[in-house]
Amino acid sequence: MPLFEIKGATELLGFRNLRGGPELYESEIEDLMWANPDELTGESLFPVVRQPSLPEGGRPDVVFLDGQGRVTVVEIKRDISRKQLAQCLEYAGWARATDLQEIAGMYHAGHDAFFSDWQAFTETDAPAPIRRSPRLILIARDFHGRTGSALEFLVEHKLPVLLTRVSLYEDAAGRRFLDVEGDHEPTLTADGSASGEDITSIEGRRLRISDLLEEGILNPGDALIWKRPRVGEEYEATVTPGGDIQLKDGRTFSSPSRAATEAAGIRSYDGWYAWRTVTGGETLHSLRERLGMAMSQNDGQITA
Repeated sequence: MPLFEIKGATELLGFRNLRGGPELYESEIEDLMWANPDELTGESLFPVVRQPSLPEGGRPDVVFLDGQGRVTVVEIKRDISRKQLAQCLEYAGWARATDLQEIAGMYHAGHDAFFSDWQAFTETDAPAPIRRSPRLILIARDFHGRTGSALEFLVEHKLPVLLTRVSLYEDAAGRRFLDVEGDHEPTLTADGSASGEDITSIEGRRLRISDLLEEGILNPGDALIWKRPRVGEEYEATVTPGGDIQLKDGRTFSSPSRAATEAAGIRSYDGWYAWRTVTGGETLHSLRERLGMAMSQNDGQITA
């Protein structure tokens, strides 16, 4: 579907897809995914490594860990073929068999830094183990033909696969825009089985702070706090009218996770679980779950 800018009352100005071959697309999106996993996936991910060489061959684009200790392999292709789909499944096989020592050896900041950074991300006294239930995130402009049908089959049968359509656009002035459209991803229960339900997502879109503001669950100016008793620190912030989080020093971030990592000066943290409202003491995640539950009971619509 074309993307337009509205000029004046009725004039539509069209955007064009960013020019360049698949290498440009894949390189740009990989850079953005590595720096902004929260914005592109709606969750905080612990960055492990880009383009690692696996022992039995292959180079996945990006490897993350999620908060539950699941290896998350991200593959970025402008157009995904059946050969590339098979390769992605091989990467999932590697992720299922790997362990913390191998992941530490791949870590972009070095083996010695991995365990302390991983403990900071998970807020644990000992490094959280890896779970044998890896995930795949496939990013492409679109998923076509038999390959698209095969991917939809995996998702429909509740395998841990997230399909994300991402398009790059630019206008006549050279400004670039990113259009992200995610599909449903099955969540995992405590035993690692897929449940297929994620109440923080509605029709493939993760709920954001702006949704909480729109529904009056949060209000502009609400105070947030993040207490870290293990390290004896706490951080304060406020919710802006535009749905961002503003730190005490005035810096503003659209992602709760980016706000948390910048406030604490650490590599990665899930800001949806970090920040709590000062008045009610609820995490942003619990507020998002509450709204998601209400929307799921109302056919995915946000109530007025």
